[in-house]
Amino acid sequence: MNSKALSVVLLLGTGLIGIIYYLSTNGLRRLTGSDSGEIGADYFPRLLAIILIALTILSIIQTLLEKESEKIDLGNWKMVVATIILTPIYIFLWVNVGYFYIITFIFLFSLIYLYQADRKSKRMLVINAITTSSVLVIIYVFFGLLLDVTF
Repeated sequence: MNSKALSVVLLLGTGLIGIIYYLSTNGLRRLTGSDSGEIGADYFPRLLAIILIALTILSIIQTLLEKESEKIDLGNWKMVVATIILTPIYIFLWVNVGYFYIITFIFLFSLIYLYQADRKSKRMLVINAITTSSVLVIIYVFFGLLLDVTF
């Protein structure tokens, strides 16, 4: 894949995020009166979204006007695609099913396993389980006990 095409695809994704961010500000209420001249809670997030969208469009135009485009080797693109697919599934399950710690354990274990070079070693599976469990214990202690945040 060449760098120009990859840049345009990534910029279109960034623009889509900006549009979703802008549309999500519709739920913010105005804290003061209903006068349209007053700045409400939606002002700054909308401003950021508009700036993001404008800069994305400008960057797409600049990318398309470039004459040279170098070839990019996407060596581990399958791992990246797998991560991109697993992440929304993780978020969906967390929001709709619950059980944050169990789902997070499975998600982190899967990602670490995916990125390991030696996947067939039982020793690496044990290290993977210990690492994932340690991360979850740290998350529980920091957020659950110290900050009193429940997931």
